[in-house]
Amino acid sequence: MIEFDVLKNNWETFGKLCNRLSDHGLSTLLETLDERILMCPASPRESQYGAYAGGMVEHSLEVTKVMRDLVQVYALSIPVNSIIKVGLLHDLGKVGDLDRDYFVEQTSDWHRDKLGQVYKFNEELNKMSVSHRTLYLLQHFGVTLTNDEWLAIQLAQGSHFEENRFYVGHESGLALVLQQAKQRATHTDLTHIS
Repeated sequence: MIEFDVLKNNWETFGKLCNRLSDHGLSTLLETLDERILMCPASPRESQYGAYAGGMVEHSLEVTKVMRDLVQVYALSIPVNSIIKVGLLHDLGKVGDLDRDYFVEQTSDWHRDKLGQVYKFNEELNKMSVSHRTLYLLQHFGVTLTNDEWLAIQLAQGSHFEENRFYVGHESGLALVLQQAKQRATHTDLTHIS
């Protein structure tokens, strides 16, 4: 569980970074989905990263930080605004749709006790990958994306998904940096589990 002060600080940092992007659609998205974004977990199981309220925002901030570090280390010419937008928003689909959450509390004691599953997929939602749901939400609110930003978000969940295999070997630098940052941030988050 995340402490209230950390949750509040993470949300303020997330909002400040989003405001740097000066995107009216993003402002509307944040105003509409604010509490749901703030409270969204990143994963359903205790053994995974961010499986608590506020986990998605915390993970997205870490991914954004790692992306910035990787771009600097590799001396890549990727716009800072693209790093911020993709880093912060790549997992937005985990919020759910316009009315319903993606993750709901696990009600089965067996799943909680035996599998450590604190959340489960909301079966009232249409089946859609996290990347596709993210892109849907962004287009719904009119958030503008460059071609590289769109592809990076589409490929964020990895090339092991059938819909992403077409792009293997042709990923943009932004997409590759996002994938590496997600792997590193996920590994870092897992080291904090006791």
